[in-house]
Amino acid sequence: MAMPISTHATADSFKAGICSILGLPNVGKSTLLNALIGERLSIVTPKPQTTRQRLLGIYSDERHQAVFVDTPGLLEPRYALHESMQAEAERARTDADVLVYVVDVGWTPSVEHAEAFLPVRGVPSILCLNKADRVADDALAAIEDRLTGGKRWHLAVATVATRGQGIEALRRAIIELLPESPPLYPVDEIATAPVRFFAAELIRETCLEELSEEVPYATAVEIDTFRESADPVFISAFIYVERESQKGIVIGRGGSMIKNIGRKSRLKIEKLIDRPVFLDLRVKVMANWRRRPGRLKLLGYNLPSRRR
Repeated sequence: MAMPISTHATADSFKAGICSILGLPNVGKSTLLNALIGERLSIVTPKPQTTRQRLLGIYSDERHQAVFVDTPGLLEPRYALHESMQAEAERARTDADVLVYVVDVGWTPSVEHAEAFLPVRGVPSILCLNKADRVADDALAAIEDRLTGGKRWHLAVATVATRGQGIEALRRAIIELLPESPPLYPVDEIATAPVRFFAAELIRETCLEELSEEVPYATAVEIDTFRESADPVFISAFIYVERESQKGIVIGRGGSMIKNIGRKSRLKIEKLIDRPVFLDLRVKVMANWRRRPGRLKLLGYNLPSRRR
């Protein structure tokens, strides 16, 4: 949680900036952001491509403010949604004051991608060797030696984000590299997105957890109504899918699946806002929404300029 800034802090003594977190899908970027902030902001599932849009989380102490940007995993786009995800990642990369590239040291393709990755020239870059518990100490040392040749990285830090190991060292390294600047956001904030964004993400996270095969990747969530003045808080949301057959799977026999998704999502949202919630979920078909730029834009996804 954010801490208040000392009244003696000035622009000359304060450091603030944007730290973008990049890497392949499923290497632990969202878990890392949550650990660095100290709050569960980014949704996390074992499935790759969980993160679709940039998420900003804010860490503030008496002398620093780091605005962490969780990004979609770097991948080869197959359709318009992937292009949107990659545009978000590239934007975060070029906007960064500090860059953290996350590698899963227990996954060979991630290590190979890190070997070929080129940080932005002039941007201090840290190599995060995540999931360090997946390999023996000598193997970890060998991977670090393999990846840190040359002068691409300011330093390398080994972490196990799920356990909080190495997080303090990584956070300290990041904030020391930030430029001198007054705070970019109020210091009592930990995120820039509205609560309704996080509610939609928690519903989508539950879809990813409860649904299998291609169905969870074909889901998008839109908050239709969010009435905080109501008691309990009233939220209605649409879960969009691409085909009628997927709609039947999300609803389930006798409505069993949608009830399960609704119950688990409601509990997550109640924990987030610390208030009782009435959650109304409905399922709609929006044909081929992942491949149609107009429908992606309607759902709030940013598109590359050539696609607008």
